[in-house]
Amino acid sequence: MIIWLFFANQTHKKNFQRLNERINNYQNDLSGLCSAALLIDKQLENITEYVNEQLTLMDSKLVEVHQPPSTETNNHPYQSVIQKVKAGANINELMQGSGLSHDEAALLIRLHSKK
Repeated sequence: MIIWLFFANQTHKKNFQRLNERINNYQNDLSGLCSAALLIDKQLENITEYVNEQLTLMDSKLVEVHQPPSTETNNHPYQSVIQKVKAGANINELMQGSGLSHDEAALLIRLHSKK
């Protein structure tokens, strides 16, 4: 009986060691999975930030493209000349100050003068 108990004890020790090794392997696998999950989470966060930056950039470009025409006319090359005409400048003043031809100056005065 003692011999049988001794062999049974040895068998249980071997089984215990094998189970303990399996548990350690599972723990190693689990910590590897957790570390991979943290890396993936960080990468997703970086990708999300990048996508949000790109969306913001695209939104700002869309706003630039769809600006109302009134803001575009402020940058018109004749805008300063038109303002002079509205202030009462004559043909000679426009020709000298802006380098316009007589016909251009006359046309602008016709179109934009208050008279």
